[in-house]
Amino acid sequence: MVNIAQHKKNRNVFRQKRFKYSLVASALLGITSTSINAQESEADDETLVEVIDVKGTRGALINAQNMRREAETLLDALSASDIGALPDTSILEAISRVPGVSIGRFAAPNDPDHFGTEGSGVVIRGLTQVRSEFNGRDTFTANSGRSLSFEDIPPELIGSVEVFKNHTADMVEGGIAGTVNLVTKKPFDNGGGRKISVAANLTYGDFIEETEPSLFALYSDTFENDAGRFGWLLNVSTSKLQGQSDGAQVGIYDAHAAFDNQLVPRSTRFTRKKDDREREGFAAVLQYENLDNTVAVTAEFIRSDAALAWTENAVEWADDNIIGSTMPAAGTSYEFGDNGFFQNGYLTGNEGWRGADSERQPGGQYGILHAMVGRFRNDESTVQDINLNVEYTPTDQLAFNFDLQRVEADTQILDFQVQGGNYLVPRLDLRSDIPSIELRNPGFASGSDSPSQNYFTDPRYTFWRSAMDHLSDNEGEQTSIRFDSKYIFESGFITSLSAGVRYAERDQTTRESTFNWGNLTTPWSGDTSTNFWFDDERTGALETEVVSFDNFARGGVLNIEGGQNLLFPALSVARDYRGSIPDLKAISGGWRPLNERDGVIPGTDFLPGEINTTIEESTAFYVKANFEGELDNGVVYTGNFGARYVELENETVGAIVFPDNRPHPEDPNALDNFLISDQAAFGDNSSVDLVSQSTYDTILPSFNLKVELSDTFLIRFGLSEAIALPQLGLLRNRFVISSREQIVERGDVDSDGDGQNDVISTRYRRYEANAGNPNLQPMEAINTDLTFEWYFAEDGSLTTSLFYKDLENYFITGSNPQEFTNNGSTQVVEVMQSTNGDSGRIHGFELAYQQYFKNLPEGFDGLGLQLNYTYVDEKGSPNSDLSPDSPGNPLTSGSQFTGVPLEGLSQHTFNSTLLYQKYGIDARLAYNWRSQYLLTTRDVITQLPIFSKEAGFLDGSIYYDVNENIQVGLQMTNLLDTESVTRMQVNQAGDLATRGVFVSDRRFALVLRGNF
Repeated sequence: MVNIAQHKKNRNVFRQKRFKYSLVASALLGITSTSINAQESEADDETLVEVIDVKGTRGALINAQNMRREAETLLDALSASDIGALPDTSILEAISRVPGVSIGRFAAPNDPDHFGTEGSGVVIRGLTQVRSEFNGRDTFTANSGRSLSFEDIPPELIGSVEVFKNHTADMVEGGIAGTVNLVTKKPFDNGGGRKISVAANLTYGDFIEETEPSLFALYSDTFENDAGRFGWLLNVSTSKLQGQSDGAQVGIYDAHAAFDNQLVPRSTRFTRKKDDREREGFAAVLQYENLDNTVAVTAEFIRSDAALAWTENAVEWADDNIIGSTMPAAGTSYEFGDNGFFQNGYLTGNEGWRGADSERQPGGQYGILHAMVGRFRNDESTVQDINLNVEYTPTDQLAFNFDLQRVEADTQILDFQVQGGNYLVPRLDLRSDIPSIELRNPGFASGSDSPSQNYFTDPRYTFWRSAMDHLSDNEGEQTSIRFDSKYIFESGFITSLSAGVRYAERDQTTRESTFNWGNLTTPWSGDTSTNFWFDDERTGALETEVVSFDNFARGGVLNIEGGQNLLFPALSVARDYRGSIPDLKAISGGWRPLNERDGVIPGTDFLPGEINTTIEESTAFYVKANFEGELDNGVVYTGNFGARYVELENETVGAIVFPDNRPHPEDPNALDNFLISDQAAFGDNSSVDLVSQSTYDTILPSFNLKVELSDTFLIRFGLSEAIALPQLGLLRNRFVISSREQIVERGDVDSDGDGQNDVISTRYRRYEANAGNPNLQPMEAINTDLTFEWYFAEDGSLTTSLFYKDLENYFITGSNPQEFTNNGSTQVVEVMQSTNGDSGRIHGFELAYQQYFKNLPEGFDGLGLQLNYTYVDEKGSPNSDLSPDSPGNPLTSGSQFTGVPLEGLSQHTFNSTLLYQKYGIDARLAYNWRSQYLLTTRDVITQLPIFSKEAGFLDGSIYYDVNENIQVGLQMTNLLDTESVTRMQVNQAGDLATRGVFVSDRRFALVLRGNF
């Protein structure tokens, strides 16, 4: 048999140009699944490696292609074309170009009413259980989930992004869908030396018509003396971005008896949202390597601070009295489509009583009550990572690696809205792609005159309706320690044997308040003194403001009688949450701020049940063997097999809260005064502290094989078992018990003459509780991949990837009876909580092609093309119907309909990028498209499944090299001005109707870069 090493030398004419890592360089990146072993079999060929310095987009494609080709398992990668130059303006936008990866375009998957300026959430091959890493180590955002919010990380800190789609034994567990690893820059990268990089951007949003700056600077240097080689790097970035999105939406459809049960929306909703995003990043790295390359040390500090503040002015339906009973305005009629859905018409209501103030809210046919929302939300997030990595290679065959990491993260959210109330007549025209909305004064409903000449800006006709506050204050920390060893065999089938151990402890506390809604005015009251209209002198300290809706959704969508202006509570009231509380309480008919609720922990804004503390310990051991060989026909194969043992221990702190069925001495007729004794003892509103512990262990085997049929063609096979850990919020150890269906037993005497016999006793038919599940187990999967990869040029490839995932132990909602005892009384409680159950399958394929056409005629030989397509299908996979912020709550989870598809799964995704690099020009035009997918099974507003319609986004960039150090460019986002459309499922048959259409900015960034 031909010696494998010699064989590789003979066939290295093309492969010598490929990007390679030495063993020491791999250690400096930390021992990850690809970074220490990917090139071990070629470490002896360093003298043959030819380093070709190709910059720009083509250089990035070469690096990314080599990273995939040399990886130990299936991997796709993105590489920065130059320092600080990922191909998009955010990490999320960049990884959406990777085959099999897609991102959301809304603020959150369960919030389809608010568009996200830079998207949110990552889905890999139809699944959301994605693990996030910094340099192969854990990283996370301090919320109720487990992963990192990628939109919060400055892309300028990142040198490359690795997307793993299968596993090796040395990879940290947790990513069933895949693992996204953000690799930061190091001083020894690309041979070291002194590097100075600066960049300045000015980004303009054409819808909000604002310009914001971004700045980036990096200094890196290496030097060598008798003690060894040293390197240090400082990287700092700051970025601001403003954006605007307008949304025109349709209310819930009701079957209308007056129109043959055809479907009529309750009203409309429209919103103007303005985002103000700030992002700061800092990284400092020290590296050392001794002269004989036996010791390598990397110490790193990474910090990211992100803040997203947004304001919203929205008009939305707020009139429960007209559900299923709207009527056309006088002299008009409704138009319906052939499918029985409303198409066009003026919507009004007919109510006998609206309140005591008959002038401003008369009975009869009149306008529909709408909320005039002024909302402010501010999300602030910090992630800080300190780590130390030491590799010791005492011989050419033996290597040891020690890794220590500390992660600290915190997140704070302030969300406050104040609503006015206004009666109006909306006209909805749904005959075109974008809903058209017209607002008329309420008198139009009956054909009478407007109550005011400038009705929509007249403070006499809008009242202070309600307020709602929500706060979050979370922090998490994790310390992890890892030790790995590796022995390289000089000959034989097994080329190396690796083993390692990892221990991590994560301590996280989440404090998530409810969305605390309460009324201010009571317009339905018979007492006019409880009504607070905007012109009321008693509300003088509360400011209002006229808001313009000019050019709404770029025009032609919204027409407001008397001009494009509406009167709202001033956004300054919502921004100044603490300062506005005294003035709002002075007029409040029911709202009290979070920190004044019954049972709140003194000095905080939170109830005990809104606080979740979890301590999680993870211990893992692994053994992995790398092998290589050669068949009789000269075909070379390499691969690895191994197993990882994982043990998880969770401790969650919570409580049982018993129902409040206490007697009411102030009301002698209160039914709870007559409650049977054992239920009265049970329902004393007490709480009992609860600490739960759970343990889980498993073995995760893995096998990866790469067969190189020629210098340019290989086949890869991967098979592994993997787990996904439940989101921390789903482990919430809190049981809130409530009593349901009170049964009343009456005697034969009516002592007070009220027409009802006296109550003898009462009892509750049943008890319910909403809860998380501290015993929730990880989701499990068997992942299979088969790929065919043709590398026909250093920057050209054609690959096909087939994948199949067999999944079980999904996180779902379950209901089960449990016994609880309080004060000697034991009751059976039906507990709705997160649980494990069901199984399913995900399968599909990915096609990817990239090439620069260097053989075209002069001038055209700089053209290149990237294409990829992904098909994903599932069978049997249940939706979790769970919210980690309120696990088990049937009001916020659970679909009304069966058979809805898996959340986040698009059957088809497609990327096409046209490239050009020549004459100092580096340009690209990138199109990203995904098919329709389910955003959420149950929207918190409509309580219906909401789908995102298929959509494509076109982005572009063009850069010019002024000289070898200076580059100027223009980055362009959303060039097609794509509308993001949502649809709601209205019945079990699966019929979809338009829910909303959102229009957002096109962004243009002028960029100046310097690399020295």
